[in-house]
Amino acid sequence: MKKSVLMIFLFLLLVPTFCVFAQKKTKNKKPLAISDRSFEFGIACLDVNLANSFLSTSDFLKEVIIIDLDKLADGFKFNLGINVTPLYFIHRSKEGWGIGLSTGIDAIGVLNISGNVLSINEAIKDNSDISGAVFSSVALNTYFTIEKVKVKYNPSMYYTLAYVTPPKRTPSSLIYTLDYSDGTVMCIDYAVRIYKGFALEDNKFSITSNPGLDFTVGFEYPLAKEIGLTDIFPILDFDLSLDLINIPFIPSTMSDCTLIKGRIGRDEPIKLINKDDDDDGSLFSSDDIFKGKKLVQVSRPFRMLVKADWRPLFGKKLLTVTPIIGFCHSDLYYKPVSLEAGLNACLNFGDWLLLKTGFNYTERMFVNSFGISLNAKLFGVDLGVDLRSQTFSKIWSGAGLGVNFGLKFGW
Repeated sequence: MKKSVLMIFLFLLLVPTFCVFAQKKTKNKKPLAISDRSFEFGIACLDVNLANSFLSTSDFLKEVIIIDLDKLADGFKFNLGINVTPLYFIHRSKEGWGIGLSTGIDAIGVLNISGNVLSINEAIKDNSDISGAVFSSVALNTYFTIEKVKVKYNPSMYYTLAYVTPPKRTPSSLIYTLDYSDGTVMCIDYAVRIYKGFALEDNKFSITSNPGLDFTVGFEYPLAKEIGLTDIFPILDFDLSLDLINIPFIPSTMSDCTLIKGRIGRDEPIKLINKDDDDDGSLFSSDDIFKGKKLVQVSRPFRMLVKADWRPLFGKKLLTVTPIIGFCHSDLYYKPVSLEAGLNACLNFGDWLLLKTGFNYTERMFVNSFGISLNAKLFGVDLGVDLRSQTFSKIWSGAGLGVNFGLKFGW
């Protein structure tokens, strides 16, 4: 199995490499910009974000945190995301192609507790999300040009280091029931299935999961110029692009499983008043923690994004406005499909200094971002922050925050 996966991965690597060297070479119309280094490598590129739907920054600044019980009816949501690129490098050719390699570690955590559970409202089998995953990956990054189309092709091999199965792949959930129709029946069934893709024995680390393969493809086309729209309306100068991110090919597989399962409550009515002395049944029960083997297939979240890079200042790079729309499919949620949309803007001062801002709905959160990039011939620094929330009204409350940082060198 591992040999066949390796052969497929090598085949995927050779395809874009062949395309790079087989294409017709063209002369550049202008020299490379200061930020276009022929060779570049980056270290410690980091993106960390978290958001909750209940507490904001002002709550933490108080001496006494006051919890509004009325807010419990809206439930509680918590999202965590960590993306680390320990090392990457890329070579850019003057003939219009590039090739490089990157490594990555991605962690995703999802906790979505229903408002019925927190406020003890009547509900029948109300489900809550508990899921997460940790991936490590290595990817080949290439780009080349076919006629007027710039193509990106990035095959990737990844391992799943940890995985908490979502409710759709039962069991991994909180199922809540409170029914007054036949006495008071209340119970919370919890079941969490945790997979581990590594082993640590005698201080030796080894990966026990099997690798998966996916790939990212992007296409960019100067649509406005090619159809003559820019000649009629110079202000309408834009490129159209399509990105398909993490297209699943072969899922990663895991089998080292731990199941934690139990119940709070009972199926029969509970006497809250005038309780009989002989009614000594416990409201708490738990099964033994089960460790065993159960195969699961894991794919990374897939995204399809369509965007347009519009240069409204008559084609000048000083200002670029980029609307984005698309969708995401993630098995970590009970409802896997969600909308992706946004509007970004970038001020470019000769490629030396870039100021970026944007407002997006991504990863099921509203994100308002600000960033700066400093580029010199020998080094560059990217720094960004964002405010985020699962609801639009709490973006500026400090309920969620993201930080990204990147350091790169080249010549």
